[in-house]
Amino acid sequence: MDYSNFSVGFLDMLVAVLLGVIAGIITLVLARRKMRRLALAVGLSSALLIGAVLLASGFIQTAKTNAMLHVADELAVPERFEPGKDENFRGGRVVRATAFLPCGAVTAPCPSLHRQWSGPALLELTRADLEEVIRRSGWQGRLVVDDRYCRLTYTNSSSVSCFAEGVLGGFDTTLRLSQTRGDSWWLGLSMRPER
Repeated sequence: MDYSNFSVGFLDMLVAVLLGVIAGIITLVLARRKMRRLALAVGLSSALLIGAVLLASGFIQTAKTNAMLHVADELAVPERFEPGKDENFRGGRVVRATAFLPCGAVTAPCPSLHRQWSGPALLELTRADLEEVIRRSGWQGRLVVDDRYCRLTYTNSSSVSCFAEGVLGGFDTTLRLSQTRGDSWWLGLSMRPER
């Protein structure tokens, strides 16, 4: 699945506007000093340069997003698991920068991905099941299950979960298997740019 929407990040747009203002001021100063040819050359060249930078930025963002999606598509979702019914996760939520809606630096750096699947509540899943998903996805050695956060046996808690974390294709990746007592199992995949 390729992400073909072309968008330019908010920060890139802000920098382009500031550079445009600076170039405009320089052009006006040159024009007032009767250096019209130089003013025209500076104005045109800076407009072309700013446009080229914005275009390149959009293509780079799209390429990064597609690289992330290709890695995410390698996930071998267990049988009997279906895409999550939550509106935010249907089909995989991709968070991108746009000119009017920037991603938050901490909450969702650009580009980010969140996907979720649900499985039958009656399944008895273990850490070995999560490790099997990792192995079948070809991520063995790159995603590691953290023993501190892997409790898939109910004791006094109302929920259980197990996490695997690592870096895949230049993106910090978290794979989580969890369940609230009596509810469906949830398999979640989150990806964000490597820190």
